[in-house]
Amino acid sequence: MGWYKKNFLGGLVGARTSALLAGGGTSTSPIEVSSANKNFLGFWVENSATSGDNRGLYLRQYLAGAGGGGEALRVFSTVSDVAAGTVHGAHISLNFGTSGTVTGTGAAVRATLHIPATALSSNVTMASVYAEIWSDAATSDPGGSTKLSYFYVNNGGNATGGADVDDDVVLFDIQGHTIATGNMVAASATETNYSHSVKVRVNSTLYYMMLASAEG
Repeated sequence: MGWYKKNFLGGLVGARTSALLAGGGTSTSPIEVSSANKNFLGFWVENSATSGDNRGLYLRQYLAGAGGGGEALRVFSTVSDVAAGTVHGAHISLNFGTSGTVTGTGAAVRATLHIPATALSSNVTMASVYAEIWSDAATSDPGGSTKLSYFYVNNGGNATGGADVDDDVVLFDIQGHTIATGNMVAASATETNYSHSVKVRVNSTLYYMMLASAEG
C-alpha cells in the first residue's frame, strides 16, 4: 500500500497524489483494501430546512484559460484483470421515505445545458446528454450475445408497482417545443417519407422505429 498518513478528517492520504487539496493514491499506486462492502469516502448528511436549494455536495470549476477544458467532475470505474460482477461508472438515485413526496419535479439525474447570451462558435457539438460507447482498440468486441445499447430503459422493482408505472410512463416527455414546420417536432402529412429505421429492443424482441427522409 505504500506510506500513508492521517489527514484532519481521519482518512488515509497517500504520500504520492496529484490532488491539490485532498486525496490519496495515484493511478499506479492506489489506496488498496480487500474487505467487502467498504466506501473509500462516505458522507451521510441531513438538512431539515423547509426552503431553498439544499445540496449534499456542491462542486464548481471555472475554466479561465483560453483553450483549456475538462470537467467539474470526472468519475471512472475500471475493471482490472478480473471478471467483475455488476459495475457502474456512476449510480445516482432519488428515492423517498414512507411518506415522502415531491410537489415539483423529481428526477434521478438532471442535465442542464446553458446556452449563453451570445452566439456560440459554429460547427461544434452541443448536447445536454452525451451518450458514448468507446472502443479501446481494433479488437474491441462486445460479443454477439451482449445486449449493447446507448440507453437501457428498465421498469424494475415491485411487480405490482411496476405494472402501474407501465400504464403511466412514456419513453420521452418533450416540453417547451411547438409542433410546426422547421421545428424539432413537425406534423407528418404522408407516410411515404418513412424510409429509414432505428433498431430498438423491447424485452428480448427487436423492433424498428420509423424515420422520415423529409419533414412532413
